[in-house]
Amino acid sequence: MGEKLAEIYKVVEEKGGTEGRMKLATSTGLPKKDATEMKDKPEIVEKFKNIACDILQCNIDEFLQK
Repeated sequence: MGEKLAEIYKVVEEKGGTEGRMKLATSTGLPKKDATEMKDKPEIVEKFKNIACDILQCNIDEFLQK
């Protein structure tokens, strides 16, 4: 399951609110429910991280579990 994608969604929602979550869904083309049900493929995780960084205007890595 998409544990890392779910974590990215969680961070974006905590830091950017509902608006941030909606921007992430729109920019990635994957709503939260779909993202958390898919496999964490490295290229998809990287795409989500890059978009999340743009939305939050910070490096999201500092908020993610290693």
